Amino acid sequence: MKIFFTSIFLFVLSINVFAQYEEVTIRDIQYLDSLLDNGDRESPLNGDTVTITGVVMVPPYISADPDSGVLMYCGSGSAGFFMQDTSETDWSGILAIQTSPISPDFQILDSGTVVKITGYVSEYYTTTEFFITSFDASNIVGFKKRPEPVELTLDSLKEIGTDINKVTAEKWEGVYVIIRNVTTTERNSSGGFRIFDSNNTKLSVGTKSNYYYNNTAPADGTVLDYIKGYIETRTDANGVTLNPGFRDDMKVKLYSPSVSNIVRSPVKVTYGQDVTITAQITDQDGTIDTAKLYYRVNNGTNNALLMINSEGNTWQAIIPGLSDSSVVDFFVYAVDNDNNKIMYPADTTQNRYFYLVLGRTDLTIQDIQFSPFGGGFSAFNGYEVTVSGVVTADISDIEGDGGSSTGPSVYLQNGTGPWSGIRIFGTETDSVVRGDNLTVTGPVYENYSVTQIGTTTSGAVVSTNSTSNSLPDPESLSTSEIDEVGDGTVQAEQWEGVLVQYNNVTVTDENADGDPGPAVGGNNNYGEMFVADESNQSTRVELQVGTHHYDNFWEEGQDTVAGLIRIKDGYTFEALKGILFYSHSYYKLMPRKDDDFVGLTDIKQEKNIPTQYNVSQNYPNPFNPSTKIQYTLPVEGNVILKIYNILGKEVKTLIANEYRTAGSHTVTFDAHDLPSGVYFYRLQAGNIISVKKMILLK
Repeated sequence: MKIFFTSIFLFVLSINVFAQYEEVTIRDIQYLDSLLDNGDRESPLNGDTVTITGVVMVPPYISADPDSGVLMYCGSGSAGFFMQDTSETDWSGILAIQTSPISPDFQILDSGTVVKITGYVSEYYTTTEFFITSFDASNIVGFKKRPEPVELTLDSLKEIGTDINKVTAEKWEGVYVIIRNVTTTERNSSGGFRIFDSNNTKLSVGTKSNYYYNNTAPADGTVLDYIKGYIETRTDANGVTLNPGFRDDMKVKLYSPSVSNIVRSPVKVTYGQDVTITAQITDQDGTIDTAKLYYRVNNGTNNALLMINSEGNTWQAIIPGLSDSSVVDFFVYAVDNDNNKIMYPADTTQNRYFYLVLGRTDLTIQDIQFSPFGGGFSAFNGYEVTVSGVVTADISDIEGDGGSSTGPSVYLQNGTGPWSGIRIFGTETDSVVRGDNLTVTGPVYENYSVTQIGTTTSGAVVSTNSTSNSLPDPESLSTSEIDEVGDGTVQAEQWEGVLVQYNNVTVTDENADGDPGPAVGGNNNYGEMFVADESNQSTRVELQVGTHHYDNFWEEGQDTVAGLIRIKDGYTFEALKGILFYSHSYYKLMPRKDDDFVGLTDIKQEKNIPTQYNVSQNYPNPFNPSTKIQYTLPVEGNVILKIYNILGKEVKTLIANEYRTAGSHTVTFDAHDLPSGVYFYRLQAGNIISVKKMILLK
């Protein structure tokens, strides 16, 4: 290793400087000035390694027992806890995480434990997180009662009367809060739901806690005396969310009726057939007085049918048969003996139940995928169906990234056009190949917002009709049609599972979720890039799950893998093809193999590449309050640039192990928040380390 240094002192500094880290408060990490002017953004200490002290608000594991499982989900193989600075209210909370292996002392932490921990600051969709570098008994510095929750109203977090995030909600990120006198709505099968107040201001309640995840959410219309939890602010579709931790973080004031298990008979509806709708309707603290079924035909006016209590909690109504092809949608309305009411689904704009009246008995993939209201659910969700089509992607095309939502995948398509593709799942689908014409039977299931046929307990049954068939032509779409629209949005949802392509696109951001280079040192990289066509509206392309050589180097070490083609900003393609998929709040294109990347052009700037590493003296020097640091790289690679004071204490990170291209680079160092004195800047690139002195004079 070559080391450039100006004195023996600097050499000693470079050895000892990593032995200590600046001690800061949680507020130092979280505080953002001028929120109304500048909005939510990264922590000022993002990427820095620092030491903080706070009280554990929820244990990493249920009952502080690692055998009981993690309490707050923090990613596969990780455990964590919300911690809070007891001397502050706003800007005082943060999620602290330890990745595998989890230390034994960490596993038995309980709420009320005061800890002093060292780690690095990271951002996840602008939710600030703290990744602990190591933990043992010496990090426990005391015990105290955890702070009481901060009293908030919904309009502290959302614009009044809306579901629009309030930018000032950022100051409550990670903080334990309590919200009173709200009503529940839009519960889902994962245990999540939403709440609203008398002004119809709405907020999502998340399931980060395993006490809530996959547990039955309160029935829509339940009135809560209060709900407590920890605020999460994100820039993805989740927005501002309240995550309760313990079971007693929620207290019910008044139960509304509960509607569940809505089924229809027959499942396949043809001309002239009456349809019986059955629902289970209960009331936890009383009885059901009346129930009605409201239905409409082809978006017409609502018709009301009185539901009959046939036995127990079972209520039924019959929708009369129709003689033409139609879309019939419906919802249930119930009232209990205390005049509490429920409409189910609560959101009848996007999530009505519906069925198709067809002039045939055979179903198509289009029938199964069709979802006209923006909720993303199929009319056949939960029912067994049989469809046919040609395999457009097999498990040798889409190997997956090891995650639950993007494992090895097989897609089937019937012709072309909207709603024509679908994912099929089960052991029998593993052996099919592209071009096989199949007939597939299995239950329809919404798996992480992706419609598929087959589940883990009831896989799709496959019959091969023929092999080596031509695939349907990819549907040409504009990137503006997919953009970053939300789950279920019809303009994108209609192409879920379909073979599509974008034409004449430019890579607008090689890493859609962070800076160029791998996910290290606080940088996020999930193997996705942004591309845009002539519309200049970007959309996501997933690079992790296909079987190809195109890469954005999301993982350390990929630069040493032979044959990988690194995609960079400015690269262009004549076409990008693949299956349209939905995961983690976004629709995205999944290229399958190398031939889905058509006509790559490497756009390189004409410049003189330096032949050696060099770090120039900052200019001006002395300076007040800012100065520029210039350095040159003969090859691309990751760079670390940090500032230290005269005692060797790290005071700022300018570049946190981030990728930089070969060439000349300039960084501005703003020291407005530092006192006058001698400082040192230390740059590491590859095997090269350089340290130089500078003077701040105020």
